Amino acid sequence: MIQSKPVNRHSPIVLRPILLLSLLFPLAAFGQAPSQDAGQAAATRSAQAAMDAQIAADAHAAQGELPLAGDPDSTATLFDGLLDCQPKGWYLDAESSRPANPYLARHTPEPCERDEEFGIAYFCVNTDFHGLPVSRVVTHLGTAPTPIGILIDLPLDRARAHARRSLGSDFPDDARSQRGERPKLVPQGDNTQKSQLMGTPDWA
Repeated sequence: MIQSKPVNRHSPIVLRPILLLSLLFPLAAFGQAPSQDAGQAAATRSAQAAMDAQIAADAHAAQGELPLAGDPDSTATLFDGLLDCQPKGWYLDAESSRPANPYLARHTPEPCERDEEFGIAYFCVNTDFHGLPVSRVVTHLGTAPTPIGILIDLPLDRARAHARRSLGSDFPDDARSQRGERPKLVPQGDNTQKSQLMGTPDWA
């Protein structure tokens, strides 16, 4: 006589918690995934925003916008830094081919003379620097540290006397000028009726 095996009627009850747990683990993992994805998405958006900002800045610069601040109608903007041999923007911008100094860009955007051999550009002006009559501003064609300064419509002795009165120095050719710390006041070549205040900056 074959006896039937007893049926364990409690098995389904025992399996239910196991089945529930097996379903809950994937749900818990699924619940964590969105938060990780959200963090990655935020990081991606932040990186993209930084890239977009840089692209916009590059595009702005490529339009030839003036890189320096300053009143374009004030000679203080033009001569800022000259006495330290560090005038601001005395070169031609590579993108726009205009002078980077706002005053020059507004009043004389094109050099009146170029010296390609020495990398110098001359801008014709009609202004004064602390009472010294200035006829030309001598700048870089690029950003190489060539001599730069101003051409003055006065003989050297009169220019030196005026500079001593208005600026407290006659700007001799000394150790400081040779180190590029300040300009020197010298004749304009062989022209005894004119002088120049020239410096050699140490920046490129």
